[in-house]
Amino acid sequence: MNKLIGKPWVYNSIPALVWFLLLVLPFLTGRPANIPATAHHRFLINVVSTNFLLLCVFYLHTYLLYPILKRKGLAWYIVSLVLMLGVYGLCWWLITGVFHHPDAARHLPDLTRAGQNGARNGRHFGPPGGGGPRPFSAVLSVLIALLCSYCYKMILDNANREQLLKERETIHLKTELNFLRSQISPHFMFNVLNNLVALARKKSDTLEPAIINLSQIMRYMLYESDDNQVLLSKEIEYLKSYINLQMLRFGSEVTVKVNVTGNADMFMIEPMLLIPFVENAFKHGTGMLENPVILIGLNVDETKRQLQFRVTNSISPLDVSKDKSSGIGLSNVNRRLAILYPGKHQLNVFNKDNSFTAELILNLA
Repeated sequence: MNKLIGKPWVYNSIPALVWFLLLVLPFLTGRPANIPATAHHRFLINVVSTNFLLLCVFYLHTYLLYPILKRKGLAWYIVSLVLMLGVYGLCWWLITGVFHHPDAARHLPDLTRAGQNGARNGRHFGPPGGGGPRPFSAVLSVLIALLCSYCYKMILDNANREQLLKERETIHLKTELNFLRSQISPHFMFNVLNNLVALARKKSDTLEPAIINLSQIMRYMLYESDDNQVLLSKEIEYLKSYINLQMLRFGSEVTVKVNVTGNADMFMIEPMLLIPFVENAFKHGTGMLENPVILIGLNVDETKRQLQFRVTNSISPLDVSKDKSSGIGLSNVNRRLAILYPGKHQLNVFNKDNSFTAELILNLA
């Protein structure tokens, strides 16, 4: 419903609908028995014609004169307004002169009595006093039409301004999000290529399966993680592939424990959102350490529809693995979380007792 209300054609059609109701309303009242058909028909044509003139004034002022006020200033607006009112007055005079026929004067007492009886019955029929439209009523009607047009145009301008701001904000966030995601791939590829170089230098037999594993990871990054959300289970498979790729490099030098609980096939998640935590653990938890340990825990709470992801790695008091790009991972994912899950996530970082822990609590849709 909100999307429908926000459509421009809805705003533009509302005044036309209101004026249409004003045009057909006289036809719904019916003709009193004591009013001749000819006089009643002339009255209906008069009302429809004058209301149609007001409709023209409304739309001309909304889409022609009001923009002149914004673009060319007050002087041009006043000149245009005077010309439009002059044309309106001429048309009104012609219409009332043609349809307020002298023959209707013979029925003025009947029209007056019908108006009085209609008022007592809760219904009004005919022009004020039983005669034709009065100049004062016509002036008042056109002033009301101009006031409604001005207010309506201000509402349209505010709606268009808000829509433009939303579109700009959406484009800005999408551009920033694409930039953040583009940072992940080169950073990840840089680490993986280092792993493959290390395996090639060792002439390891695991180089070929590592390349195959890398191709699977690349397929996920290029085809399955494009813009849309992915199943949480696929994201977990991606994490495990990355861990296996890293273990081909380190072997038994690093102890990695992965614990996944809960049903990951029920929920969707933004792609490549969890990998920076694991990358960070391997980067800073495998330096000059004896028996480095990396603990990865992922729990899906189906009742709360919540993901709890926790990565802990041991660190050296003198972490020499940090470089200028060491802050890309977690700062990147923190910004992505702010864009994609505003108010739906909690990111905690702990650095204590030669261990570093990053914990993410995420409300899943």
